[in-house]
Amino acid sequence: MTTTTLTKTAGTSLLSHQAVTHPDTVKGSATDVSTKIAATVFLFHASVEAAANTNSGIFRIEGSASASGDEDWVPLYQVAATVSTADTEAMTATEPSGETVLACASTTGFVAGDILYIQDTGTLADSEWARCQEIVANTSINLVDGLTTGKDSSDVIWNDADTWAIRVDLSAVTRIRAVFQHEGAAGANCHVKATMVSLDSASTA
Repeated sequence: MTTTTLTKTAGTSLLSHQAVTHPDTVKGSATDVSTKIAATVFLFHASVEAAANTNSGIFRIEGSASASGDEDWVPLYQVAATVSTADTEAMTATEPSGETVLACASTTGFVAGDILYIQDTGTLADSEWARCQEIVANTSINLVDGLTTGKDSSDVIWNDADTWAIRVDLSAVTRIRAVFQHEGAAGANCHVKATMVSLDSASTA
């Protein structure tokens, strides 16, 4: 019987979790993928300003044929963030990690299935993306999965956030990077990040 063993690298950061004040463009560091076969790149975006995101930012996953330098970057995949004016609601209680019921005074604009961004206003890195399971009108916004990091009443919930998982063939790519370009005339401040899981090798025995 033949067994295939896959070797992967998880948690590679292509674009650190960071704030983007419109208008601006942020670029992740180039990552060497010359010995890798394929990857899935996970992209995250959330508006953190109650302003019309009319000209939404664009993520580009870019590849290079060169081992160094910046003249050979070419888009491998491109996707635009949601065009909307995100709804926001302040939390009204301290919620521990693992909590799925987030108390709030109003649920206007929020619906089951929304991709949410729970913004920690004190520590950006403690902010997190989540999925709305259901709402209890003007009482709580409930999550499919519990909070990774506890939150308090200084923190806020945003809807109309975005997440994507993009499969990328790396078999003929030397380096990869992520770029978020948000330079349109009308846009909302936002938070973004990009991570990667790569398939490094496959062996049979």
